[in-house]
Amino acid sequence: MFYDVVIIGSGFGGAVMAARLTPALAPGQTLLVLDKGRDHTDAFDPSASSEPVNAQGNRFRHSLAPDYLAEVAEVHTDTQGSLDDGAPTLNVVTGRGIGGGSNVYDGVSLRCPTTSFERMRAGRRLWPAAYTRAALDPYYQRVEENLSVHRLEWTDASVPHWQLATKRDYVFAEGCRRIGAAAAPLKLADRDDHNESWWTQGQRLEGRQNLTKNYLIDAKQAGAQFRAGHEVTTIEPTSDGYVLHGTRRVDGGEEPFDLECRLLVLAAGSIASTGLLLRSRDLFPTARDLDPGGLLGREVSGNGDYGVSGIVGADYEHLVEGHKGKPMSSFCPTFFAEHQFILIPFYAPLLYMTLGQPTHLLRAADPLALGRRSTTPAKDAQGRVERDWGIDYKRRLKQFGPRMLTMGCLALDEGEAEITLDAQGATTVRWPDTHPATEARWSAAADAMRRIYDSLGGEMYLDSYRDTGTVNTAHPLGGCRMAEADDETQGVVDPFGESFRNRNLFVVDGAIIPSALGVNPSLTIAAVAERMAEQIVMGSGTESLASRLG
Repeated sequence: MFYDVVIIGSGFGGAVMAARLTPALAPGQTLLVLDKGRDHTDAFDPSASSEPVNAQGNRFRHSLAPDYLAEVAEVHTDTQGSLDDGAPTLNVVTGRGIGGGSNVYDGVSLRCPTTSFERMRAGRRLWPAAYTRAALDPYYQRVEENLSVHRLEWTDASVPHWQLATKRDYVFAEGCRRIGAAAAPLKLADRDDHNESWWTQGQRLEGRQNLTKNYLIDAKQAGAQFRAGHEVTTIEPTSDGYVLHGTRRVDGGEEPFDLECRLLVLAAGSIASTGLLLRSRDLFPTARDLDPGGLLGREVSGNGDYGVSGIVGADYEHLVEGHKGKPMSSFCPTFFAEHQFILIPFYAPLLYMTLGQPTHLLRAADPLALGRRSTTPAKDAQGRVERDWGIDYKRRLKQFGPRMLTMGCLALDEGEAEITLDAQGATTVRWPDTHPATEARWSAAADAMRRIYDSLGGEMYLDSYRDTGTVNTAHPLGGCRMAEADDETQGVVDPFGESFRNRNLFVVDGAIIPSALGVNPSLTIAAVAERMAEQIVMGSGTESLASRLG
């Protein structure tokens, strides 16, 4: 089957491209959006599942059941267990299904700081010159309008309760004040939500603005077609486009499929888009090399994610209520100017933390230790190493609601991660070493978070990075980084997202972002996609869509 345009993936890059390219097509031209996950709403591909939707018109559930979680998110990990004890070096969580990461994101929508765009390495600017904060501001505004982004308030009798920060944020703000820092409410993509905290498991109620409520519905109304349950495994070039090979999975069944298109957009996210190109490299001749600079899968960022948890003192009992309200609603920007990180308190389901992701609920043998594998679990009164089971551990779990506060940082890491293929061709990720600059930022962040706990009469628990050395992130960036149009040795795609040696092959998602941002990346990914879509449609600095499909 032939389509003029195929977009693989429906997250923040793919959704924007679908919404902007579809109305620009000539009569009779077609655009298809493929997603390997399910249609959680039944509004885009009703043929993809026989499971009924709920009373809210979707298939999301308030559940932590593993089979359900596998439908809305997936974990990519270091399958080699590269650390000495077999622990993975890196775990990455990504969204799954039509809507991509917006199905499980916290709605945080911050513009990237100016300094993040100006980062240099080996005398080179990491971002192409056309990308600056000022250049992206009009596109940021466009995305904010589409996603109903607004700033929360600490307290204001004139606004509804869903526009206010949570109790947890007041405790966090007090801790910041005590160590000489400041906290501010976040900007979120939500509208009239119910202040329930299941966003990262797929919010079944209205409120959080996932992409099925804006960009994707706009694309559908403009004529875009959608197919859920379609996983593309390889692509290969033709004389006038691309052939996609993959597997269709619906209601437990599997069957192969092949599609052909003239213009192809990869927007499956950093991990999946990079993995797809890695699996397809040998299908492209030398003259159409997908990776002339040898950078495919390299210089991958976790956006400096580093999560911890702990308890606050008894004076704050019943004030935290970390399990209630929005998952994120305040942040601390105080340390960004000097140390390039921000702090955010957030809701993490207890189940994840009992499994050690992103942090343990064990005490550290050395509470002041900093750095990778710098300490181990403390010993109890009998001299035994603390365990994550038994009556003592159960007593600790009882503090989850009233006194447990989880927080984390987003920092400017140095892109130390790698995306590769294992022996079976499956995508895997690694974080072999931490750059000293990243280590310094994480150490400063971990120390600041420990001081917040201490100032509140509490204690920071042992996170997995200081214990096993595992890095955990939900914000992967890079793998197909963009570079200046005249230098294919420094990237995989040009500033328009187009492959250097393959006309009409684009990557438009987190994979092309060339560095950590220091803030939640969804808004920036969408803003970059808005800019690229506009330039492709208009032919501004690149060949126009009409010419490409003519």
